Order: sequence, then structure tokens, then C-alpha cells
Amino acid sequence: LAAAASKNRMLFQSMIGMLATRKSTIRALAATEFILSNHSYFRRSSCRHSSHLVPDESLTDSSFAPEDFTPGCAAVYPSFLTPEEGDLLVEDISKRMRRRRYEEGHWDAVITKYKEVELADESMEDARIQQIFERTRQLLEKNHITYQPISWLPCHAIDLKKDGELNAHVDSVKFSGDLVAGISLLSHSIMRLAPHVDGGGPVLDGHVDLHLPPLSLYALTGVARYRYSHQLLEDQSTFTSSNGETTTVERDHRLSVIFRDAKRE
Repeated sequence: LAAAASKNRMLFQSMIGMLATRKSTIRALAATEFILSNHSYFRRSSCRHSSHLVPDESLTDSSFAPEDFTPGCAAVYPSFLTPEEGDLLVEDISKRMRRRRYEEGHWDAVITKYKEVELADESMEDARIQQIFERTRQLLEKNHITYQPISWLPCHAIDLKKDGELNAHVDSVKFSGDLVAGISLLSHSIMRLAPHVDGGGPVLDGHVDLHLPPLSLYALTGVARYRYSHQLLEDQSTFTSSNGETTTVERDHRLSVIFRDAKRE
């Protein structure tokens, strides 16, 4: 009887071992099947940020460009931020502007129905926002600024109502440097660049349009920085991409975060 009991125990333990091995195999097969079926997702996720480091030429309409326009002086990076990062910035900026009233106009008549607030790095309580700002500056330094060392002015945010206006203007050269860039939030818009009398050069015919989707980053340097004015076109303006496709752009309530390098001594 004792020998039979011992034999049964050994048989039982063997069966338990086989079942455990079978469960492990099933789990391994299930995990493999999941990874294979979601391969494209994992690939997109791992490449998400790197894919945003190249400007999209289809977002620049240079079909009526002035003769001195160079493609590298105006660039748009689509989906530069993730939706989660965009929500994070919108929430932070909205809190800072909550008690501010919309201004009906600026002293130079450039902008109407807007709010504005400085976003100094030291005022950012969320480290994720500081990382967004740092990543933005690193890309701009790598792709659009040709001198060293670089000093940055504090970022600022602009809240523009749907019926607000940002009219054609050339930025003051008193403090700003060689670049202006902006992250666009909440709404699509079209930015128009055109030679301007305040730019100090010849006022040539023509213009360049940039389509600025939400979560995108634009950068202006060279002639686009000080020789050309920039403005936002009104709601329902049309944009023609480089492949000839025309789109009517609905411009709604818009937030933007502006980056500028400091003027060199």
C-alpha cells in the first residue's frame, strides 16, 4: 500500500508539472501573438518623437513666394507635441490667464481680443512642461540657429479669441534675436509672411503661407524673421499645400507658446 501511495504521489506531481509547463507555454504563446498583432503600434510608439523632427513641406505654400525667399527660413513641424503634452500646456496656460481679461487692442494695433502671460522657466511647477520647453529649444538650436552661445528670452503665451486679429507686423529688434518660433494649440490657423516696409529691405511682391495645425511647431529665421511681416489670416481662409490640394481652414480660439532667442551683444 505504501509503495502504491508513493507511486500515485509521483504521478500526481508529474501531472502538476506538466500542467504548469503547459500554462507557461500558453501564456508565452499569447504574449507572442499580442506583440505580433500590435507590431505596428509598438513601432509607431517608439518612433513617435523622432518622426516630429522633420518639417513638413506640404504645410508651406510658397507658390507666390517673393524672389528672396529661401525655404529654410520658414518651417512647420506637425504633431511636435503629443495630445497629452498639448492638454498639459493648455491646462497650465488657462490657469494662469483665468483672472485676466481679453484686451481689445494693443498700443500698436497689431493684435486685438487677446490675453498674454509670461511663462518663465522658474515658474513652471510641472517638470513635464520644463522638459517640453527644453526639447523645443534643443531642436531650434540644432536646426535653426547657427551661432553659439545662445541665450533665450522667457517664453510667453498668447490667447487669441476666434474673432481676434493678429495683423501684419515685424517684431522689434530691440531685444529679440535671430529666431521666433511658436507651438500652436487648440486651433488650426494660417500664418502669412510677406515683405514689409519695416523690414528695411525692398518690398517685393508675393507672400508665403504656413498652415499651423494644433500641436505643431513653426520656426522663422532669415528673411522671414525681420524682412517679412507675419500675421494670422482670418477664419475660413484657404490654404494650398505643395501638392495643389486646397483646404478651407477654420480658425477658432487659439493658444500659442512663443520662443525667442535674445539679441546678441
